[in-house]
Amino acid sequence: MRQLSIACAIAIALAGGPARADGVGVIAAGGDRAAAARAMAGAVGAGKPVRIVEDATGEARAAIVAGAVPTTTLERFRRVREQVDEAWRAFLRVQVEFAASRLASARTEAEGLVALPGGGALYADASLRLGAVLANLGRTAESQAVLGLALALDPERPITLAEFSPDVVTAVDAVRAQTRSTRSIRIASEPAGATVAIDGKEMGRAPLHADVTTGQHVVVARLPLYQARAIAIDDSTSELELELEQDVAWLRVAEGAAIGASDARAQELVDGAVRFADLDEVVLVAASEQRGGPTLLVQRCAGLPARCTAVIEIGYADRAGIAAAARDAWQSARAADLRYPPSVFGDPRATGKQGDGRCRLCRSPLLWGGIGAAAVVATVAIIAIVSSSRPPPIVGVDPSQF
Repeated sequence: MRQLSIACAIAIALAGGPARADGVGVIAAGGDRAAAARAMAGAVGAGKPVRIVEDATGEARAAIVAGAVPTTTLERFRRVREQVDEAWRAFLRVQVEFAASRLASARTEAEGLVALPGGGALYADASLRLGAVLANLGRTAESQAVLGLALALDPERPITLAEFSPDVVTAVDAVRAQTRSTRSIRIASEPAGATVAIDGKEMGRAPLHADVTTGQHVVVARLPLYQARAIAIDDSTSELELELEQDVAWLRVAEGAAIGASDARAQELVDGAVRFADLDEVVLVAASEQRGGPTLLVQRCAGLPARCTAVIEIGYADRAGIAAAARDAWQSARAADLRYPPSVFGDPRATGKQGDGRCRLCRSPLLWGGIGAAAVVATVAIIAIVSSSRPPPIVGVDPSQF
């Protein structure tokens, strides 16, 4: 989702509303990419009241840096919220054991969202309600640990009699009044240098030693071009190493489009642009030279994973004709089926690595050696067959010769 609407998008997801993409973006590469992108954006936007993004990778890059969240992640927020609400309703109906189980499950799923905007508050709410249920079950030590984490993650959350029963408010006040001892924990990341936060408070870059209070905590590690990692810990953890997975979509968007990119890289780039620039479709444009003149190679792509039209080739005489070429390419692309992966940036017509018109296999010495050997074998076989069809020769010897 676009950063401009990220808070609204999360709110919509939590409320159960659909998250929708909109608009058409352009991704261009080649020697005249800026002019090609402008021309294609103009062609796509002609007479269409939709959002046109001339530089889809640039917009996706800015959205990622600003903290954009894909729609699939928003669905996870909604699922967790629904689980928490269902469990709390069960608790109010005195289905306490079911409520405890359901809240524990919701909190586990919410752990993966803590690193995202709004994720800490959602995890804190699940912890708060789980702590209240555990207190009702008489599991006081567990309840206090869970409530302590909820208060650390969302210290400004009001907990009043308007929302909770007196026993819950009393349990929370007791946890707030506690004085807990501290201990040291060593945190490392792979790769090193990730920014580490504990319960929402930034501690520095890994590896580091941090002093934490006894009880439960949530550790989050972030590193550019890698997926943020969050993990819940308790007093049994004295050393922690967080392995971060490379965020392929972020990496490809950061790299941008380039002529010669493999189909796999192009797929990752297009998928990342669609997700983070909030687009319905993407038009790929490669500016090239064919037969001595400028050419546009175009594909229209949509969906996740993206599927595209076949590569459309439109030539034009000079720079002044690029707008007309873009219009013709878009008319063809708009009517074509989406069947193929993104491949235009690695197309031989874009890279200039087309064949020279001669058969390379035909020039192979191994091929001709094999053909020669086969010819010899065939000749011998033919002679043998022909010879076997005739009567054997009779050789006579004159005894007087000896």
